[in-house]
Amino acid sequence: MQFELITGKSRQFRATLEELDRYAQSPWPILLTGETGVGKELLAQRIHRLSIRRQGPFVPVNCGALPPGLFESELFGYERGAFSGAVQSHRGLVRSAQGGSLFLDEIGELELGLQVKLLRLLESREIRSVGSTRVEQVDVRIIAATNRNLKERVQEGQFRLDLLERLSILAVEVPPLRERPEDISLLAAGLLDRLGSTYLNVDFSCLLDFEWPGNIRQLRNLLIRADVLGAKMVSTELLTQLIKKEKLQTEASGLAGKAVTGVTLADFEKQVILDKLKRCHGNRKRAAKELGIAKSTLHEKLRKWKTAESDQAWPLYREPHQTALAQ
Repeated sequence: MQFELITGKSRQFRATLEELDRYAQSPWPILLTGETGVGKELLAQRIHRLSIRRQGPFVPVNCGALPPGLFESELFGYERGAFSGAVQSHRGLVRSAQGGSLFLDEIGELELGLQVKLLRLLESREIRSVGSTRVEQVDVRIIAATNRNLKERVQEGQFRLDLLERLSILAVEVPPLRERPEDISLLAAGLLDRLGSTYLNVDFSCLLDFEWPGNIRQLRNLLIRADVLGAKMVSTELLTQLIKKEKLQTEASGLAGKAVTGVTLADFEKQVILDKLKRCHGNRKRAAKELGIAKSTLHEKLRKWKTAESDQAWPLYREPHQTALAQ
């Protein structure tokens, strides 16, 4: 369920695709910017497929997901015995992308010390494995993406100007879904086709009554719920109900009318769930029902978030035997 999301008839999106397709033929780095959920990785895949490197690998790297201590070794590889646990050599993701494209997602989350190492790769096309003295030439095309404003990050001292200049030789801003409403029906139909749903006589105009702060990813998730709840039979009434619930959750999270920049979908989900719990006075059974998820799912999410943060940050979370909030 991939490339049907790279579609649209709006003038703005067609112009974006035309610009990307021209850039795909060049050897230079490309920087894709835009809100979370607009499909930046899918567009990066399109760039790769249209480039002269199409026969080579496309290797995605989530810069925000890799711990700083592991980023260098995962990206550039390491030699056997380089550190405790390095029982054998590792090629690294850059070498895995040899002859192809390396997609650096969430580049704005990369720490300053690691940005220097990435800058060397861009400037010299050279890498050195952790624990090695040998410098090696590589042939990869860099495609980066972020939902951050990197110029602001530079001003805040969180991103290197020289790295931004190298990455943004060719830069493209991907438009959010709310700025291309004429594409929503086309995207919805394509997604439902992929799901194998029946949607005869569905009026997709009901989907226009929402700003989609989570963009295409949020639209996809709603349509998946519609497919499941409707047992493969999606109706206008069902979509209207789900849109109403989505609007309520968005308004409760304080994200209504706001672009979700610098906020991951996981952050958005977390805020929605915690706000729902507050409105339900901590009643997890009721909150899960209103959110349309299983109580066990809600319980596991809360347990995971509590483990990651201090107990003081979790006044609403208690173990079932500790409080009536589990009711």
